[in-house]
Amino acid sequence: MPATAHADHTVITFDRPHKRNSMDLAAWQSLGAAVTAASQDPTQRAIVLRGDERSFCAGNDIDAMSSLDGVTGAKDYFVTGMLPTFHAIAASPLPVIAVVEGAALGGGVELVTWSDVVIAGEHATFALPEARIGVWATVYLGAMPATSSRRLGARMALAGDTLGHAEARDLGLATYAVGQDELDATLAQVLDGVRAAAPDALARSKRWLNRELLADGLAASEAALVELAEETLQGGEFAERMDAFYAAKAARSAARVAAE
Repeated sequence: MPATAHADHTVITFDRPHKRNSMDLAAWQSLGAAVTAASQDPTQRAIVLRGDERSFCAGNDIDAMSSLDGVTGAKDYFVTGMLPTFHAIAASPLPVIAVVEGAALGGGVELVTWSDVVIAGEHATFALPEARIGVWATVYLGAMPATSSRRLGARMALAGDTLGHAEARDLGLATYAVGQDELDATLAQVLDGVRAAAPDALARSKRWLNRELLADGLAASEAALVELAEETLQGGEFAERMDAFYAAKAARSAARVAAE
């Protein structure tokens, strides 16, 4: 995963456009390593997460998730492999800024939730569609009491609503809602604010802002991921939904070939 170190901030770019920037185990580990490396660099003042115009991040790669081998494989992926990345984001002394140009789905919303500042462009959308394939928004729900509201969580995780950029800001999921051509200027403004602050004071501010997320949200997220690995992914409902997903995908592919 490309991480570009500028003079005082690091930009990490999700780079799987063929998969709508969805994440497999290697991508989660690469992101965590990039966040950790930037956090340990004394020249850096902030970390920026970016996708592309179509997709910020589409969450977990369904192919990677459906191929996990039993409970051990699922725990290795979610608990050992993925969760430390969210911990790295929340525990970093540097502000983590998510710039969302396109769709943030599932784990993409979770990355937004765990980031410190979220800049949403007018084409940004936010949704938690996991239940449609028989899974659920574990890390979002674990973090929710410290970062969001029960009503917002119910809209997204139960009713399946998709939020636009202004509504996401109004409901506290995004910090700024701006025009697509204002994304870079808004990022520059946020970075200027970070630069104006004393580094130690900023780090202490973030640690206090995230105290409930780190104390309670991380443990709750781990418990949710263990439940996902031990129960949800081993159940018949998930298997049925996966079969239906791949059957529909095959039908769409056949239709495209026939149309050509």
